[in-house]
Amino acid sequence: MPRADRYMLGGYTYHLTHRCHNRAFLLRFAKDRDAYREWLRVGVNRYRVPVFAYAITSNHVHLVVHVRDRDAVGRLMDLAAGATARQYNRRKRRSGAFWEGKYHATAVESGVHLWRCLRYVDLNMVRVGRVSHPVEWRWCGYDELMGQRERYRILDIDALLQHLDVAAFSSFRESYTADIEREIAARTVTRETAWTEGLAVGSRPFVERVVREVGRMQTSYTELPCPGADAWCVRELPGMDYVTENHPKPAATTS
Repeated sequence: MPRADRYMLGGYTYHLTHRCHNRAFLLRFAKDRDAYREWLRVGVNRYRVPVFAYAITSNHVHLVVHVRDRDAVGRLMDLAAGATARQYNRRKRRSGAFWEGKYHATAVESGVHLWRCLRYVDLNMVRVGRVSHPVEWRWCGYDELMGQRERYRILDIDALLQHLDVAAFSSFRESYTADIEREIAARTVTRETAWTEGLAVGSRPFVERVVREVGRMQTSYTELPCPGADAWCVRELPGMDYVTENHPKPAATTS
């Protein structure tokens, strides 16, 4: 998976994933998820990083952020991760790593691809069977997107609507709610590795531009199943020659 400290570029939106050490369930208690969310809120206010979505699970976190200043994003992530880890280790009288190295980053194109990424993040706990709808998981940004959280907010709704090219918050809520419910009803809520293992997700020109700006590397392009959209994922392939591959659209997978 692409490490954010190597690949993050200013002016892009990223899906960030940070896992607990050895994928242990170190965030299984509500108090620790509450702690992470509060430090995230503090960091957003301190470093002025636009956050579009988040989900805090029992062993990892998801964030969708827009990078105006790469250093500010790094400070935000370090604050939330570091403060949560210190509180947990102090309470448990524990030592050792809390997080599994650096967080990982996937660039996401604005518009339909960003919309799909938001949906993927909000449906995280539905995928693993913990809840039947994201409204039941209070450690994600769904309630803010629905206009149900008035205090201690984290998301930058105005910036999000601009990147989605949606004029009114009310129309976004109506369409997004219907999309979430349609996905749940169709029972197609599955893990999509492009969002957590890709360098970039979007149209072919978008992912090619990201590769050019990051620099020459060994990569593979995969066309994604996305009705009505030009959707591609580009991945880094360490140890292989530089290659471009156009694969058939893969079937959805679960894990």
